[in-house]
Amino acid sequence: TKGGEWIEDAILFGKYRLLRILGKGRNGTVYLARHLELDEYRAIKEVPKSCVCYQQFRKEALLLKRLRHPGIPIVYDLEEENNCSYLIEEFLEGDSLYGLMKQKGHLSQDAVIRYGIQICDLVHYLHSAETFPILYLDLQPRNLLLCHEQIKLLDFDHADTLEQANESPNRYGTPGYCAPEQLREGELGAYTDVYQIGAVLAYLLT
Repeated sequence: TKGGEWIEDAILFGKYRLLRILGKGRNGTVYLARHLELDEYRAIKEVPKSCVCYQQFRKEALLLKRLRHPGIPIVYDLEEENNCSYLIEEFLEGDSLYGLMKQKGHLSQDAVIRYGIQICDLVHYLHSAETFPILYLDLQPRNLLLCHEQIKLLDFDHADTLEQANESPNRYGTPGYCAPEQLREGELGAYTDVYQIGAVLAYLLT
């Protein structure tokens, strides 16, 4: 990229060839790239340092680098240049549970149980991986990707440790899935994510 403009076949950091734009939003751009030496695809999230969400992006990147779970995208690196930061992640292909529901209407009880077990395992990992539980705080079908029958958790924008989540003056959540304490500025906890698991499973079934 140059001054925020897309340059076809540009090579970042001497090893990633940019192939196309996967998505673009107010907070940055996500590119599909190929690692030249390993011949593997990567997703590269570019966020300008001037962006109001830049500090949140850095926090998300550093959090993801600490986590290792089959349901969490692998973070390979965090790169910097003068104007932007780049998060180098595993490239995932699949349908979000929201997209799947748009196609099918609802899932069978067996499928909901199968995916529900994976979602519970993911959330349990976040709550127990470190000294303080990591709260995801935005479990909803658009953030859950079905990738070769493996549920992947995306968009850790609002994830935080239990202590820091309760200290933050901002409360996030998706209508229809956020827990009552998120709406009423109550105490957040592991139960906040558990409530959202229930809301997601109810949606998938009905």
